[in-house]
Amino acid sequence: MKKLALFSLFGSVTLAQALELKLEPIGTFNINGALTVYTIQSNNRTDDKKTRCDVGSAIISLSKLAEPFGFTLIGGAYATPVVGVGLLKTSKYTDLFSPIPVAYVEYSPMKRLSIQVGKLPTIIGYESAFTYQNNYIQRGLVWGIQPTINNGVRLTYSTELFFAKLGVNDGFYTLSTSHPKPALEASLGLTPIKDGSIALNVLLPDKDSRPNKTTVDGHTNKREINLVASYTLDKLSLGADLLYVEAPKSDKANVPEKAKASGVALHLSYDLKPFKLSGRVEYVKDNSDGADLVGLGNGNKAWTFTLTPAYTHGPLFLRGEFSYIKADQPFTLNGEKDQTRVGVEVGLMF
Repeated sequence: MKKLALFSLFGSVTLAQALELKLEPIGTFNINGALTVYTIQSNNRTDDKKTRCDVGSAIISLSKLAEPFGFTLIGGAYATPVVGVGLLKTSKYTDLFSPIPVAYVEYSPMKRLSIQVGKLPTIIGYESAFTYQNNYIQRGLVWGIQPTINNGVRLTYSTELFFAKLGVNDGFYTLSTSHPKPALEASLGLTPIKDGSIALNVLLPDKDSRPNKTTVDGHTNKREINLVASYTLDKLSLGADLLYVEAPKSDKANVPEKAKASGVALHLSYDLKPFKLSGRVEYVKDNSDGADLVGLGNGNKAWTFTLTPAYTHGPLFLRGEFSYIKADQPFTLNGEKDQTRVGVEVGLMF
């Protein structure tokens, strides 16, 4: 690989494939991102548009490993569509966590130990918040119940066989700084075999956390227990995301009586470069109780299926998507119990 050496006030600068910037003696900076557009069409609408065309990702990420100091900064516009849920404009999705959704500093005082402070990606769940890092254009309903970004502090300790994380944050993100509520997070993971891992994740927000728009259902006092597993065998990748949710009774949280929900999502992808085929099957259940925690109506149950073939050539990529959701009770604007969507996304990643 050819490298271009330059000079600066900091010493030599090495540019490798325009993705890695080496500044001596500061360290190596990693740059990546994506610029994509997408369209999704629904047969039975859950919002005011049958077809949505918009920017999928206009994202750039800059990071540096903690040696011992590091940071991660992600900025731009991004969409986070979810199967069976109304599709917003990209600007509306971006407003939820701002044009800088992830921004944190990291300090590693010793090998295997790190401390992160700032706007952090959640430890809960299998799928990524950003579409270009995900196998699908749309997230699943299990993802929609989970948090996305937290403001907080996280301590991580890792070895070759296990990792542990402990942190304090604002749960499902505090849109208004006038009413911050603390939440505890913890994760314990095992990596017993090569290319395989399993982790138990827990989030315990304050029972009076006020509702906001950063989750599909709007409730932010949801206590979550999450089990995530993944395994890769050559070109085949398997994943599982199991979730149990309980929202305690709270008038401030808009939960008149204790509410519960659960879900499981199974993921599979086969990467035969330049082609890749990804699939997801999931089942979610919302109990008939104090609140709708899934976003399909209180007491509703549903299963979903998503199939996403993709083609990549250098930085360019193209993918299509078919998704289907079937519920026990009507959830669309025209009173139907099911919805089919087809989508296409095209763009470049670097």
